[in-house]
Amino acid sequence: MTVTGVTNEQDTRPVDGFARLELQTLQAYAPDWDGIRVRLDCNESPFDLPAQIKERVLDRLKAIPFNRYPQGLAVSLKREIASRLGIRATQVTLGNGLDEVIHIILQTFGLGKDVIIQKPSFTTYTYAALAADANIRAVPLGEGLSLGAAGLIEEANATGSPCIVIICNPHNPTGGRLTELDIVAVLEATNALVVVDEAYVEFSGGSLLRLVDQYDRLIVLRTLSKAFGLAGVRVGYSVSSAEIAAQLDRVRQPFNLDSLALVVAQTALQNDGYCSEAVASIVEERERLFQRLGQIEGVTCLPSCTNFILFKTNVPEAVTVRDALRRHGVSVRVYPDEPMLRQYLRVSCGTAEEDDAFLEALEDVLLETDQTCVGPRVGGRTSAEDGE
Repeated sequence: MTVTGVTNEQDTRPVDGFARLELQTLQAYAPDWDGIRVRLDCNESPFDLPAQIKERVLDRLKAIPFNRYPQGLAVSLKREIASRLGIRATQVTLGNGLDEVIHIILQTFGLGKDVIIQKPSFTTYTYAALAADANIRAVPLGEGLSLGAAGLIEEANATGSPCIVIICNPHNPTGGRLTELDIVAVLEATNALVVVDEAYVEFSGGSLLRLVDQYDRLIVLRTLSKAFGLAGVRVGYSVSSAEIAAQLDRVRQPFNLDSLALVVAQTALQNDGYCSEAVASIVEERERLFQRLGQIEGVTCLPSCTNFILFKTNVPEAVTVRDALRRHGVSVRVYPDEPMLRQYLRVSCGTAEEDDAFLEALEDVLLETDQTCVGPRVGGRTSAEDGE
């Protein structure tokens, strides 16, 4: 019998009895771009898909029945990717963005397993591992945020059982990368399933795709969100052995990419000249931005082979700088929960106009912060420095 109009104490917060305690520390990702005119916090491409390619997409979409599930389109995209990379379509697993692919991998193989990650690194690894009820074992970066394989190997072998090692390469957020020899060392020295995230590889070169056929325990991740400028479409994929891909397909949701995403992705890949031009422009702008940042007093940059730059200022808390930049209409990324990155900010490479607006705002913010924190400068020194 159902009794209406009756509320008891147990019913006031019914989710408490179902929510997993280990997930309560996670924060839902909710970017705030209200009032932001220069958005440089998500490593998006500053270049949209060219208009003529969009027209080709629209022409193709007109012929596609929206009342049917798009399985044929998914098969076609996998074949397109396989043809470009010189692999078999059975080695490709598609995802609604690379985030979903990471979740699929950990849901398939990670239950109760140890997952070895670099710290700091891409936060989705942590979220996906916790969601899959895996055990996270974080290996801190070296001095000066240096990257290395030795710590990953040591941690993987310390688990005493098969584990998963996830390597962001090129690395987010430092912008550096491990060598192929480093990755091979991890594969050779451990029995781990090694996942290499190559989201930014178009900006650096040196993909490990050719090693997939040599190592059955290697999965390489790629995305169309960065170099291809398709962040708004959400298409990522993994390349692995056909056996691993078949296991991932058991967990992957059917029809996980819609018709629009599949058509846009395939059309972009078939007309990829625009991507090469965009990458060349971004790399050139990255070098200019790096040089300009290095000329600002108190700013130190890490070398980057990606489409972003990690830098620190002489302000103790990067959040202070981030908040001040937002007041100038500029958004960059900070990491307040990462002790190693408390002073660091990450800025995406935008257009020259966007980057100049950021640089101008940063110089103003650092001057304002300097004057607020330590008083006006006297004879090239601050009054606080004179007192010491």
